[in-house]
Amino acid sequence: MLKFLRRLALSVVVLLGLVVLWDVTTYDAPAWQADYRRLKTDMASGYANLDWMAQHRKLDILALDRQTTAAIDGAHSRVRAFLAIRRFIKAFKDPHFRMRVGDRPIVEAAPVVTPAEGDATEEEAFVDSPAGADCTAAGYEDANHAFVFPFARLPGWTPVRDGDFPTALIGDIGVLRIAQFGEDSYFGACEKVFKPGIGEYELKLAVRALQQEKLKQAIGELKSKGATRLLIDISGNGGGTEWVDEVIALMTDHAMSREDARMVGPVCDRSGIWRGEPVCQVLQDAPERIQLQGTGVWTGPVLVLADRGTGSASESMVAWLKLNHVATIIGERTAGAGCGYVNGGTRTQFRASPFDVMMSNCARFLDDGTNEVEGIAPDIEIPMHVEDATQQAAALAAVLAKK
Repeated sequence: MLKFLRRLALSVVVLLGLVVLWDVTTYDAPAWQADYRRLKTDMASGYANLDWMAQHRKLDILALDRQTTAAIDGAHSRVRAFLAIRRFIKAFKDPHFRMRVGDRPIVEAAPVVTPAEGDATEEEAFVDSPAGADCTAAGYEDANHAFVFPFARLPGWTPVRDGDFPTALIGDIGVLRIAQFGEDSYFGACEKVFKPGIGEYELKLAVRALQQEKLKQAIGELKSKGATRLLIDISGNGGGTEWVDEVIALMTDHAMSREDARMVGPVCDRSGIWRGEPVCQVLQDAPERIQLQGTGVWTGPVLVLADRGTGSASESMVAWLKLNHVATIIGERTAGAGCGYVNGGTRTQFRASPFDVMMSNCARFLDDGTNEVEGIAPDIEIPMHVEDATQQAAALAAVLAKK
């Protein structure tokens, strides 16, 4: 047995050595540099947060560029070149600026059309291709919808229902858990509305409509059981789609407003930004404020539990309710993902490796001018990520006793 294990270990070492040798001998530095230049070109004109990172976070993009260029030249292997580009991306600390395994074969991107030249709405831009043979083929899965925060340690905790949107009562406080804002996280709902030949977009709307009804029912049940305050738990909710606007509207009967998202739309060649030259801004001018009318399914006081895992579409919910004084935000600063990928966002397809880089092509700003990429601070801070669950529960209980 020992002899066999030695031979196996030797075989593994030899195999790894061959892989490393292949990696080194086939490394093409010019090809990797070409991919990196393509990435910088796309970022200059299509990355919504580039100017914010340089001007407000004071990220030295020129020094970062020099370091990355030198690292790729001296990499001598695909792995080290990949790590150099990954370090470059991580330096921006933007959850929506990330690498992923890309779609292949590579399709050349169409020219960017700015909204001034005719911005398509989602319905106009979306090609409703067939969803597939079933919900699995359509990309739906059943995520974890359960409570994660240790609510059960709070005095008076009484579960009401589980399922896609678990609820409970703490005295007169109704607790509603919304773990995801992406329709594709609700496999069971998909199976209920799926029908042969349905399109992807039609399926998404059908799932959304079903889940909206479930939310209304959950809120109505909490009210019928005596809830006069509503605590919405979106801790760990990493976002989803524009469905969030419909959910936000449930929480008040008031008309709300905020600045609309700003899209990329430079009016000049911005390639000089990587040489330290003055360039026009990457974003279009600030748009007019947008309105969101509450539907009044809930009209009482609202509390929102958020944490550093609350991002993207969930941050939109936090912003809408906080800016319009509809809710008190409890927890910790949100993830800082901000606006995401409108009509797919901006994508750089690499040729030297099977990876793409995704970047946001829109940015959302709070009323004080802060980009949501900085995260949204809570009104009341409590520890959300400590090992002592009793400490977490006690901190929330203290807040609820005063609200």
